[in-house]
Formats: sequence, structure tokens, C-alpha cells
Amino acid sequence: MAGKPIVIIHGWSDDSESFERLAGELGKETGQVPEQIWLGDYISLDDNVRIQDIACALHKAWTDRDLPTSRNAVDVIVHSTGGLVIREWMSKFYQGEDQVPPVQNLVMLAPANFGSPLAHKGRSIIGRVVKGHNADKRFQTGAEILKALEMASPFSWHLAQRDRFSSNHFAANNVRCTVIVGNTGYSGIKGFANDDGSDGTVYVSTANMNCATMEIRVTRTENGEFSVTPPRTSTGRTAFLVLDHVNHSEITCKERMERRILDPILKGLTVSRDDFPSWCDECENETRKVTEKYATTWSAEKHAFQNTVFIVTDDQGNFVNDYAIEFYGTFDDDKDKWAEVFNKKISKKIHPYGDCPAYRSFMIDVSKLRSEIDRVDEQLRISLTAVPDLRDDDNVVGYRTSGIDDIGQVILSQQETLAYFQPHRTLYVNIELPRYQKDEVFQLENLADATD
Repeated sequence: MAGKPIVIIHGWSDDSESFERLAGELGKETGQVPEQIWLGDYISLDDNVRIQDIACALHKAWTDRDLPTSRNAVDVIVHSTGGLVIREWMSKFYQGEDQVPPVQNLVMLAPANFGSPLAHKGRSIIGRVVKGHNADKRFQTGAEILKALEMASPFSWHLAQRDRFSSNHFAANNVRCTVIVGNTGYSGIKGFANDDGSDGTVYVSTANMNCATMEIRVTRTENGEFSVTPPRTSTGRTAFLVLDHVNHSEITCKERMERRILDPILKGLTVSRDDFPSWCDECENETRKVTEKYATTWSAEKHAFQNTVFIVTDDQGNFVNDYAIEFYGTFDDDKDKWAEVFNKKISKKIHPYGDCPAYRSFMIDVSKLRSEIDRVDEQLRISLTAVPDLRDDDNVVGYRTSGIDDIGQVILSQQETLAYFQPHRTLYVNIELPRYQKDEVFQLENLADATD
């Protein structure tokens, strides 16, 4: 039997051989002949190679192999970085409503859709020693790819603008996407790099394709009031399933085949247009069960997190690289319960993007937030302080944020707080600040006054 071709694409520092076991099992289960299952292979450890390069090379390889290009002609499985590759390929080569990619069912296994906590570590000297020995070019780790994979990367933000927050291919009648990710880190020596809320390599929240974005504009008023556009969810629903006790490597079944992993892969690979909404609901219900199982555990290892990415610019279009996001309840430092609870227990990990710290990821422990919110009888306020500070006599340009009356805040009720911070998702928060100039930056002098 020869049905639709299945294409499998690996992740960073991996290769196609890791998926031969899965490909063989899929051949048995789907009845596909071996020629109809294609294992994609690409260079990922060359420092000069970018995700965009891989997407272009994928397109050429697709054409060279005469793979079908008609609508709904191919099913695809991707792992880790492969998620960014297939998304870049579809958004680049199939733009416009009349350009529909050939992919029908897309299964993403632990994709790094919105970053990986290991990416910036991979660029370190440890990454170069460990991964560099496996590269064609020794001591190279795929620096450009890792930049795209880094938490809060501009690449992931701009890609989301194209395929999550505008008209896109992810819909039941176009590309039906299923994301499957584990919630357990590595054991043994690999475990030193585990992060709470991750599968050892990607965060559960950064795997999920269902995301949101919002905008905050600080007005040019005396008190710097906040104009807030509430969160807007991504366009095109995708199925999202969290598997308990599965790490980033195990989800590919390359070491052993498990039905509890293989079955949802097969379902995502074969689900019909009519059944896709119910499949999304089923995945959502199963994920909720896993989330609730660990909601009140003392350890945050399997808590639900939100990857909250702040991007701060000024009204001249410049990045604001030096700022602090402030979470608090009142202006009274001695009685502010929210400031202590939120900053110590809920906001767990902050990562400024290395090449542009205006992009900044905050991992928010939503499980902890939900368990603490009823104990804190206060609204949650969010504001920021940025430099250069115009109050500093040495600065002639800058921002008005340091004084208590200089800038306002976002004020969230308890219900709004729970709506803004949701489990297992990425929220982009775009903040725009007014940039001020003191009078001495430029002055006009009347010539007549000067000669009197």
C-alpha cells in the first residue's frame, strides 16, 4: 500500500538515523511502503547555518525528490528544532491565501517553537566541547541556529507574527497540527541541565503552538498612564498534549517503542478534518489531568509555567535594552505581599536575549500563582523602570520611569491575573515607552535678542 508520503525532520545536533525505529513502526501501522517515508537530514552544527538556510535547502530537496506539492498531499513529523524548520518553510514558500502548503497532518514532537533553555548554554564553552566533537567542523555548535532557539529570540517572535498572529495555514481545513511534549527532565549526568517545567531540553510552555500577544503603550501624560490592549490569542487552533514521565529524547521512541507515545503520534498523523476539533479537546482534557496532578506539589519540576516574553521599545522605534519589570501589589514596601510572593516564588527564571536584551523571557509558575493568589488580598500591579533616567542630571535624553508619579501601571484583579497568566503557553507583551529630550538638546536663539 502506498498512501501519502510521510516526511520526518530531526532537531539540533541530531540526524535522521535517530528516527529509523519510528519510521519502521509507522510503516507497519500505516501500511506505507518504505519509499513513502522520507527521513530529512540537515546540517545543524555549522556555525554559519541558519534556520532560514535549512528551510531553503528543504524546499530544494523537496523539489529534487519530486515530493508532491499539491494541497494535503503529505504528512510530516518533526522533533525539536524541526518545528521551526517546517514553520519557516511553510511561511516562506507558501505565502498568501492561494498558496497552501502540501502538508496535511503535522505532528510536532517536543518542538522548540518559542525557545529552549539549553540554547544559550549550548553557545558556551561547555557546549563547544561536548557538541563540537560531533560536528563536521570541530568545535562548532550551530551558533546561528542556537540564536534562533534561545529564549525570547527575535526569530521566534517574527516567525510568530507571520504564522500565529496573522492569517496562517494552521486550521482544520489546511494544516492540522498536533504538538506532543513530555514533562520530565533527564536522569543521570544529563540531569544537571534540567529546568523546572521542561522535558530536559524545551519548556512545555515553549512547545505549545497556542500562544497570545498583547500591547502596552505608556502615554505622554504627566503620570505616564498605561494604555493596554488585552491578550489576543493566536489564529488557528492546534492540538496540544502533555505526556507524563516522558523526556525530550524518549518522545521520539528511538530507544524503545511505547504505545502511550506512538498512539497519539498515529492519531495526530491520521486525524481527519471532521475529527480534528474533538482531537484538540481530547488532548486538552488529558493535558489538564496531568497539570492538575502536579498543581499542588512542593517541587516545581512539573508545575505549569507561562513563558512571558517582554519586548520593550520607545516611541522612536529604538530598543530599550536596560529595564526592570516590576510585579507588586501596593506602594507600601513593608506591606506588599504580592511583591514578595510573586518575585520570590512565582517569577522563577528571567532570561534577556543575548544579542538584544530588550527581548526578555520570564518563566511564570502558574501552578504556584494559582495556589497563592487567594492568600494575597491585593491587586497585581505591573510596571517598569528604564534607563537612561531623565531625572539624572547627567542625562539630557531618556525615560520618565523612576519617580513614583512618573509612570503608571497595569492593574489586574485576581480574575484578570489568572486570565493573563495561563498554563503551558507563551505570551508576548510589547511595551512602548515615550522617550524625552531636555531643552538643552536643541535650542533656537533669536538673532535680534542676541545683538541687543
